[in-house]
Amino acid sequence: MAYRRIRFLLSPHGSPTSLSTIDYACALAQAAGAALEVTSPHVDVRAPSNWLAGKTLAGIAQDVEDKTTAKRLELEAHLKQRCEAIGVSFKTTGVPVIWPAGASALVAFGRASDLCVLGLPRSAPEQVMEAEAWLFGSGRPCLLHPDTRDLPFSLDSIAIAWDTSRSAARAVGDALPLMKHAKSIQILVGRGEKELPAANPAASLVSYLAAHDIRAVVDEFDVARRKIGDALLERAESHRADLLIMGAFGHSRLQEFVLGGATRRMLDASPIPLLMSH
Repeated sequence: MAYRRIRFLLSPHGSPTSLSTIDYACALAQAAGAALEVTSPHVDVRAPSNWLAGKTLAGIAQDVEDKTTAKRLELEAHLKQRCEAIGVSFKTTGVPVIWPAGASALVAFGRASDLCVLGLPRSAPEQVMEAEAWLFGSGRPCLLHPDTRDLPFSLDSIAIAWDTSRSAARAVGDALPLMKHAKSIQILVGRGEKELPAANPAASLVSYLAAHDIRAVVDEFDVARRKIGDALLERAESHRADLLIMGAFGHSRLQEFVLGGATRRMLDASPIPLLMSH
């Protein structure tokens, strides 16, 4: 298995995709030998339909739209320059989007891809919700790169959050092409957060990866009184992980979609790129 098409969401509004995230997506496509398919929202800011409010806010809406368009063109130019510099094939598709509603419609573009890559903002809750929409709506693995991270691209050290769940198993399978690049792979098994087999819960995973010529070692630790998300992040950072692979968990509670605790914590706080599958 290899990645052939990587979908990248280039966001110009709210908290725009950072240049470091663009550089990461381009370097990832180069490492994977994949083409980069870029979805670039062309944002239409709608003023209220009420006549008085609409007249008052129309100028503000136009100003926001103009600034968003200028930012989109700047980001597209940077991506083009970066891809051409490192020899990555790319195609940018502009998609009209009514802001602030309508961004979830972009998720469909990810469904015919091997992997979806998005920036993970820290200061724009609505864009974290957008990442959630891709995670649970695209049907594809999503690699989320913290927009505040400014380190050179690397896959030397990879960590796997392993709890024997279906979503964790899917994430491992989806990440196999990236694990081929790693020099060190740590399987993180936290005890005390949920019930796990009494002995060697990661033994079958070690064997599975070895069948793919991937060597991994198990790091089993006590979660103690910490939240599992915090414990996993601490452990992954202690191994200087360049990427953390984990399942994404969420469920519907009446009309509200509720994220699992570890998933929510990772989206809110991870300084490490995350490859997540649902």
